[in-house]
Amino acid sequence: MLVIDIFDDFNCIEESKHFLEMALKSGVNIIQFRDNKSNKFQEKFDIINNLKINFPKSKLIVNSDIKLAKESLADGIHIKESNWNKEIINISSDLIIGKSVHYNNINIKNSNLTINPNYVVFGTIFKSKTHPEIHPIGVNKFTELKNIYKSPIIAIGGINQSNTELVINSGANGVAIKSGIIKNKDPEKAIIQIKKILLK
Repeated sequence: MLVIDIFDDFNCIEESKHFLEMALKSGVNIIQFRDNKSNKFQEKFDIINNLKINFPKSKLIVNSDIKLAKESLADGIHIKESNWNKEIINISSDLIIGKSVHYNNINIKNSNLTINPNYVVFGTIFKSKTHPEIHPIGVNKFTELKNIYKSPIIAIGGINQSNTELVINSGANGVAIKSGIIKNKDPEKAIIQIKKILLK
């Protein structure tokens, strides 16, 4: 999964479009659009629809914006752990539903599991450039989380081509990457290398 902010991660919208097309051609199969700028609805709508038309096998996930997820060709919606209980009731069952979970025993045990997410993004695994203030938890908590969630576990936080294999071997079902791809000197090569590891 590539996590991306199409406005803040690039100099212009055209640059973000070219990057997304390259990523999908190179092997990324899921993109999570993290940007939450309410005044950019049409731009996000157009990008998602154009990508889905040109790359129909890709899975495009919208972060938090239920309206955008419902009205565009997006495949799913991603919900923060703190918003899960109040937002899950408003989401139609035809959408892929993802949930963020940060390691905290109280939050995990008290999560509302009346509706299970289709996948769980779990972290922060390693020290992250995106969230440098968060203390990383390492790779030893996947088994504990799998005892609670029966959904695939996608690890996030400081992941790149050098540590993806360790993360998968430790129990994660997949990886979500932002800086490890976007800030990489050769993002296309990084995507190809990570894809090879995931397909082993």
